[in-house]
Amino acid sequence: MSEITELAARRLLIDYTRDMPLSDDDPTRIADRTFTDDAVWVTDGTELTREQLIAHAAPARKNVTAVQMLIDELLVDGHRFAARCRLSTEHRKLGHTVIEWILVGEIAGDGRVQRIHQLGRTT
Repeated sequence: MSEITELAARRLLIDYTRDMPLSDDDPTRIADRTFTDDAVWVTDGTELTREQLIAHAAPARKNVTAVQMLIDELLVDGHRFAARCRLSTEHRKLGHTVIEWILVGEIAGDGRVQRIHQLGRTT
């Protein structure tokens, strides 16, 4: 399971964070390959469902012009992972922004993300 978990974590951190704001692909399709139907992403205490993550694509696509995710550390234990990373973006209104993330997550047996707890800090 650890290999599946590492691939799923990297797919989330790199592919998902790039594709949701920049891809022409349907946000629901991106979510389908990344998250289970009952997935929850808790950021700084705010809980987002899979449907809310999909809805977030529209404003992100309107405002984000470039994205780069740098993974500083990725730890995997069975179906769980922890990561320390930096999301660097170019934003139409905010300019260049960098957000440091610390995440812990759980991966379902099918290799999709089921739960994430995240703390973020804009630098």
